Amino acid sequence: MGAAAFATRALDLLVAVAVAVAVARALDLRLATAVLILVLLSIEVSNILSTLPGQRGTFEAAVLDATAGFLGQADAVAFALVLHAQQVLPQIPLEMIAMAGKSMARDRPERNSS
Repeated sequence: MGAAAFATRALDLLVAVAVAVAVARALDLRLATAVLILVLLSIEVSNILSTLPGQRGTFEAAVLDATAGFLGQADAVAFALVLHAQQVLPQIPLEMIAMAGKSMARDRPERNSS
């Protein structure tokens, strides 16, 4: 069980680094892989802090702190916002579909009973 958990987390980290590399390249930022790993670790630590929904605020602060000294402020903010958007935006339509399905399933028995 422990090996499976470790493998899952390692794969998750590998995918997260690949996404961070892709976002950095898309923004034409020259960041070392070690800095991107630091960014991801900072995000993980920020996730345990009390936050607004979607880790708004602490997510960006974690990215800004991790990139301090490596990027200018404008580049760091752009990187934080795009990295966060690519994580959050795909979830919105999927959650809406899931919520709509539950809502319709909940309404059916009430309609049939009358």
